[in-house]
Amino acid sequence: NYFVHFNRHPGVADAVLEENTFQFLRNLYRKNEPASAPQPGMAMINLARAETPLGEPLMSDSELAVFVSAFQATGFTASINWYRNLDRNWHVLANVNPIIQQPTLMIYGDRDVIPKFEKLTEFVPNSEVVSLECGHWIQQEKPGKTNEVILKWLGQQGS
Repeated sequence: NYFVHFNRHPGVADAVLEENTFQFLRNLYRKNEPASAPQPGMAMINLARAETPLGEPLMSDSELAVFVSAFQATGFTASINWYRNLDRNWHVLANVNPIIQQPTLMIYGDRDVIPKFEKLTEFVPNSEVVSLECGHWIQQEKPGKTNEVILKWLGQQGS
């Protein structure tokens, strides 16, 4: 997975994202992006360096400014470290049962560039899957429909 690999080398992803904080976040938080083939190898760097964003903004300029300000103040290292810690987490959790038995709702965006997890029901056997016509930012792109799906699902859990 390119995203995990990109983040593994301390300082590399951090520098690219911090050098282009506004562009990266402006280009990341988009909806209704035109369909395109994945770009090999440089997805996050390309996103950070792209001069012209694709699709429509997911939030207002003032809302985006809050995110930009926060990341300019703190950087991206803390959030990137989650990906850098994947191997350690794998070892620490080696003896933990990976099967989630609790009833679970998984909502996917049909146009999300992150693929659906094909083995979801192997690890979450009591899951219900719903797909909405949107991209990665499901709650922001389809807030009413997302709430409707969640409330319906919660209502069925007490039955």
